[in-house]
Amino acid sequence: MLKGIVEILENQEIKDELWQMGDIMYYKKGKTDPDYCVIKFTSISARYYSDFKSIDQDKIMN
Repeated sequence: MLKGIVEILENQEIKDELWQMGDIMYYKKGKTDPDYCVIKFTSISARYYSDFKSIDQDKIMN
């Protein structure tokens, strides 16, 4: 499980950089389709399972 902050990026340069040709299948109007967006997730903490126990890890931000 991850906890963090989600942002919707509206910068067209970032959208252009991440655009793949196959995306046209989902966004008929291309890179400028109003439905096309980039979501940025920045993790703050995580919980995972290893060796039958739960492990919490805080401050895993880059």
